[in-house]
Amino acid sequence: MEKIAHGAEAIVYKSQILGKNIIIKKRQYKKYRHPSLDSRIIKQRNKEEALLLKKIKSYNINTPYVYYVGTDKIIMQEIKNTNQHSKYLDKIGKEIAKLHNHNIIHGDLNLINILTSGTNVYFIDFGLGSTSSKIEDKATDLLVFKKTLLSLRKTEKYWDKILKGYAKKTNHKQIIEKIEIIENRARYL
Repeated sequence: MEKIAHGAEAIVYKSQILGKNIIIKKRQYKKYRHPSLDSRIIKQRNKEEALLLKKIKSYNINTPYVYYVGTDKIIMQEIKNTNQHSKYLDKIGKEIAKLHNHNIIHGDLNLINILTSGTNVYFIDFGLGSTSSKIEDKATDLLVFKKTLLSLRKTEKYWDKILKGYAKKTNHKQIIEKIEIIENRARYL
């Protein structure tokens, strides 16, 4: 196994099983939590993420196939990432709109969690994901993404193109309007 990423909640490994390239997302135990509580939290989060990935796949939105779900790990398909985000900004926006149209909140939208492979856009890491029909939750999901894009000079120009793609496929124009309301509200805190 080759370690390829280490986040706050999990370590991600690359490996092979029966000739297939796979990704293993292994959730990490927290020393500051009581072991039995920690075990329950990890098991629940793992199960919720796997169920969410399955649901998203059923909506014909690209995510890795899940091969196995354990108490603290998920084994899934490896997606060869070409990192061609700049070529698919409109499509990224449309695909985020598809998530939101099905009431899926990613919870951590950023370019690290959006892969491009060929002409396809894939979403990964739904560890903070949830379902919600609230306009505020969808706008917040987008606002988090906007802030990550604007924080880097290389990607600050991406936001407008992604938002245009999103607007083409969303069934709630109020979501886009709500982003500015949330931003204005935050300015006075």
